[in-house]
Amino acid sequence: MRRLMLAAVLVAAPAFAQTPDGQEEISVLPEGPGQEEVFYGCSACHNTAVIRRSRLSREQWDGLMDWMVEKHGMTPLEPADRQVIVDYLARHFGPSQQRPGWRNPFLN
Repeated sequence: MRRLMLAAVLVAAPAFAQTPDGQEEISVLPEGPGQEEVFYGCSACHNTAVIRRSRLSREQWDGLMDWMVEKHGMTPLEPADRQVIVDYLARHFGPSQQRPGWRNPFLN
């Protein structure tokens, strides 16, 4: 079920900030410290739509890093890189940026 929901999110992603061959550009993510690390690190495995639509706390983003290592074989991040990435995600895609009444469908 979660795979189907993830697939639906990725398919429904808006088609903006793409190269002519349909690849995302870094400008899909907000500028700031960590933008490059997040874009190049995360889009190596998945589209950034799942990031842009998630509104997780810093603790949830941090825990997600462990989950991706354990469940998906992601190479563990160096502590300094992990901090930069988690800080960026929490700052730009944290709960405070949620729309009123919005609920993350990936959380129980």
